[in-house]
Amino acid sequence: MRRKTIVALTILLVCHFVAATAYLLRFPAWRAPDEGAHFAYIQHLHQTGNLPIFYGKEKGTYEAHQPPLYYLTALPFTVPFLKPNELNLTALLAARFVSTLWGAFVVIVAFMLALRLRIDEFPLLPVALLSGAFAALLPVHLLICASAGNDAAAGATSALTLLWLCHICVSANQNRRKLLDAGIAGLLSGMALLAKSSNIIFLPLSFFAAFFLSFQASEQTSKPEAAPKKRKVAKQSAQTQTFAFKPISLLAPLVVLLVFAITAGWWLWRNTFLYGDPLAVKAFLEGFKDSPKPSDFLEPGGRYASYGTLSLTTYIMWVAQITLFTWLGIYGEPNEAVKGLARLFEGTEPDWGWVLAATFIGIVAAAAIGVGCVVSCRSCIKALKERKFSLAFAHALPFLVLLLVFLEFVQFNRHFFQAQARYFYPAHSAMAYLFAVGFFRFVPQRWAWHASIACIAVLTFLTVLVWVKWAGL
Repeated sequence: MRRKTIVALTILLVCHFVAATAYLLRFPAWRAPDEGAHFAYIQHLHQTGNLPIFYGKEKGTYEAHQPPLYYLTALPFTVPFLKPNELNLTALLAARFVSTLWGAFVVIVAFMLALRLRIDEFPLLPVALLSGAFAALLPVHLLICASAGNDAAAGATSALTLLWLCHICVSANQNRRKLLDAGIAGLLSGMALLAKSSNIIFLPLSFFAAFFLSFQASEQTSKPEAAPKKRKVAKQSAQTQTFAFKPISLLAPLVVLLVFAITAGWWLWRNTFLYGDPLAVKAFLEGFKDSPKPSDFLEPGGRYASYGTLSLTTYIMWVAQITLFTWLGIYGEPNEAVKGLARLFEGTEPDWGWVLAATFIGIVAAAAIGVGCVVSCRSCIKALKERKFSLAFAHALPFLVLLLVFLEFVQFNRHFFQAQARYFYPAHSAMAYLFAVGFFRFVPQRWAWHASIACIAVLTFLTVLVWVKWAGL
């Protein structure tokens, strides 16, 4: 089994690097979202040795509000090719390759999640293989890994944090060093924040995971030689669980906060000093106040009202469709997805057949993720009934991560028109796991490998279709 696991993971990583490199070379330079501004961040680090300061869209790089983890890791790869005040293509490809390296961690975590959160009624290795393949082959993953920007680092650090939290919760009743586990959770959640501010959601998740480490269930077992008249009492005793709190383990949530503060606290303090709040939200909203907003489409006096105002329902459907397109890589770059959707409505899109085929695959995949959420919730409820609270939290974590990322997406789109699936990327490994679980909910075990290979073939078709038709736009 171990050998098969290593072989499967190796195949997935080869697929990831081959596909991501193909996209990296085909995706036009500076066409990824804000790629020029992300590259300017790296140039600023190289030229000044200091982190840039955010002044809005008018001065400096408008991505200066971003945490520095991706840019610091990209700097050693790009330094040999960087030239003052020049947008060097080789340096850009090097920065893109760093995203590809970060993306490999997302694939690994998607594979490992299925192995760690094993659900008894599902075949273990086929589920893990399909989870990793979904993470590696979905076009949004490949487009992010083919871009210079911090999305890949954000997805990788959030994935690693998710995997660690699931691991310590599954292993909570074993003799583990709980304070060390909590410290690593704090470190990973701090690194996730240093990759992207929206990853702040992993701090409360790490805190609660550490809280469940603070107690464990101990079962009293009945003795085999119990007298017949005492068997009923012994059976009841065996089914009774008592939860013992250990004072040293109660420190675990505090350790999470302490290590998180050591790791990322300096960044939060810097934001507070420069912008007035730890996540620089106020400065961001002020700096991008002229960007497209929902009111520009919904209100009669809006910026795009001359084309006709949209009802709220129509607007939500429009945002959902464009987000689905960018998730599937249809038309490649988000602005092209907006134009392509308009051509579909007008009936002037020449590739409408391929668009519908890709959309159908995406709808089925989204439905499988929904089923996976239900399966995970059922596993969580089952563990709760057995009073295995840490295990219940572990099964709930992929769904919770997806839910919190979705709520962040909704909140962001309340302020700005940002119908881009890349904002879901911090939950990409969780979605891959939920997709595999949901898919195998309807597959008999005797067909597991055949179904997995067939599904991977469909994902490969989607990957090739997007590369041929839209990745070069």
